[in-house]
Amino acid sequence: MNRQFRFNKKLIDALPPHPGDAKAKESEYSDTEVAGLRIIVNRRGRKYFLFRYSFRGAKRSMKLGDYPQMDVADARHRTLDYRAQIATGTDPQAAATVASSSQLTLRTFVTDDYLPHAYATKRSAKDDESRLRNILPEFGDLPLGQISSHSIQQFHDRLRLQKCAATANRHLALLKRCFNLAIIWGKLVGANPVRGIRMHQENNQRQRYLSGDELRSFLNALDEEASRPLADALRFLLMTGARRNEVLLARWDAIDIDKRQWFLPNTKSGKSRFVLLNDGAIELLRQRDRQAGNVYVFPGKNAGEAICNPYKGFRRVLKRAGISDLRIHDLRHSFASLAINNGATLYEVQHLLGHSDSKTSQRYAHMASDNLRKASAHVSAVIAKAQPKAIPVA
Repeated sequence: MNRQFRFNKKLIDALPPHPGDAKAKESEYSDTEVAGLRIIVNRRGRKYFLFRYSFRGAKRSMKLGDYPQMDVADARHRTLDYRAQIATGTDPQAAATVASSSQLTLRTFVTDDYLPHAYATKRSAKDDESRLRNILPEFGDLPLGQISSHSIQQFHDRLRLQKCAATANRHLALLKRCFNLAIIWGKLVGANPVRGIRMHQENNQRQRYLSGDELRSFLNALDEEASRPLADALRFLLMTGARRNEVLLARWDAIDIDKRQWFLPNTKSGKSRFVLLNDGAIELLRQRDRQAGNVYVFPGKNAGEAICNPYKGFRRVLKRAGISDLRIHDLRHSFASLAINNGATLYEVQHLLGHSDSKTSQRYAHMASDNLRKASAHVSAVIAKAQPKAIPVA
């Protein structure tokens, strides 16, 4: 059939499906009455109208609507409207995107577009979903194009006062990512409103770990915790020094109790590693009941899922223990502190924690001072023993 003809219902209805053995995925036909109007037919016989045009030297196309839901007259009318916009120097695709973003709310965007993408590409997607619970009450019902830099700055500053710099910065980074993707995906035209907003200064050298008394109180509070998966996960964090998500997403098939090791295929450094399991960790694992249909060592409330949000339970344990100003990540610091104070070297701590850079472990150097003094004293004693006694001068 001729690829160019005057569109009408009878001829369009008669168009066959695109051949299954053809290299192209679809058949394309041009309307001889209105320039740029096309009808596309795929292998299943589905048909839709398309507008092809050039704007400032660039070739572009816009889907107009499915046939027969959109008829020939409507398709021609829409095409003529777009051609009129081009004549006045307006890109109809950009104009349509602006109109769309003026209606598309942040809540709809993250639900329909961002979160499905995050879960397909990020190990920390659940963290994003948790942060969005703070973001959406503030901006969720606003169209993307109406969320201002000033309102984001106010939200960022308020989070800094209510929580901490690191928490505020993670929320800001997530907002920036959402707007960047909205622009890339054609959901938003214009600049990213997060651009230019500065991160708050973080104290990355925080040195908080459990004291001896706090450790005893913390362990007693874990014994009294009603949620055993949560209590065991927190205890396992302390026993292994692993990162929060590494523990929460720990799978039974990655743990070899006989070899006393736990395999982590994806770590923060991007490399896999083995965690050596001590007696306490092994005993904890042996006492845990495997939940049918759940691959996770520490199952969440929903069937087949891991613990999603441990923070509420962690705060409950801290309150029961009478401990303040402690983060979940500080359990990792506490593991390092206990290791060093019981004779481990910084090199050993580096490998126990899975630090790819030895500089990261240097934050624990001050804890090793007593061990270093003992080592230095030992060297001095060896030298003194080897040194010949002085012969008195007559």
